[in-house]
Amino acid sequence: MLVPEEINFLVTSDPTQGALNVSTNGSRFTVKLEEPIEIPEDALNVTLSVEEATVWWTVPNIITGENDKLYVTGPTQLNPAIIQTSILTIPLGLYDASGLNETVQQLLENAGFKTTDGIPAISKPIFTITTDEATSRIILRFEYPTVQIDFTQNDTPKDILGFESLVYGPYPLAPQNIPAPQVAGFNTVNYFLIHSDLVQQGIRFNNNYNQTIAQVLIDVAPGSQIVSKPFNPAKSNCNRLAGSKIDRFNVWLTDDKQREVNTNNEYFTARIVIRWYHPHFLHENTVKSIAKLPK
Repeated sequence: MLVPEEINFLVTSDPTQGALNVSTNGSRFTVKLEEPIEIPEDALNVTLSVEEATVWWTVPNIITGENDKLYVTGPTQLNPAIIQTSILTIPLGLYDASGLNETVQQLLENAGFKTTDGIPAISKPIFTITTDEATSRIILRFEYPTVQIDFTQNDTPKDILGFESLVYGPYPLAPQNIPAPQVAGFNTVNYFLIHSDLVQQGIRFNNNYNQTIAQVLIDVAPGSQIVSKPFNPAKSNCNRLAGSKIDRFNVWLTDDKQREVNTNNEYFTARIVIRWYHPHFLHENTVKSIAKLPK
């Protein structure tokens, strides 16, 4: 007869809880077990599944050194006749359009750009970022004729904003509302994938295998923790573990494009279950006793 057996264990990327070799972006770590996991050599139908997982939805879409610069030219607050050019550095973070606009306005003010106009002073920053909800496109409103934004540099957020590699402005007929030619791309991650070298193949991804052991759907607001408890977790074949002692393995987190993500100093966890069937051979007398039981 075949007897089902299983091993449950929880892994975390938190180094204070024993995670080793944590990558600089927090997406990959190593688990070292003092007591190895042993799978019998005669184990049958060995499978692995992730019953629960937690991931913080804080993966930044503005990344330091990649797309965090705005090259801006415009009038100063102290003397609007003076035109200055500044490079604004956006802090690492997960932004939507309104959040990015709020941060950019603070950076423009700190850099000395014009923020008000008239007496009494009316709030008129040199440009603002808004969203056309109907088309999901960003609109840049240029408030003054001398304002321009240079998106030709490689480290600007033009792709997230949906703008081309061009210099926008100046616009002599300002104020002008300039819609992005492309749909905004603030949502750079559609879902997460958890991987491990405990499996050779894992869950099939179209026609490829990438040692994926779980999919984690994003069902919370930015800045919140995703708690994934799938009703029917996917099972990955790992018959190669039969007869092995596992004392070390790796776990890593990617987005839907198989890119390791920046966890923004947050930790992710997974509760992994390995199941198998263990054959047990009954003594002849036991078989006879079972046969005599009333049906």
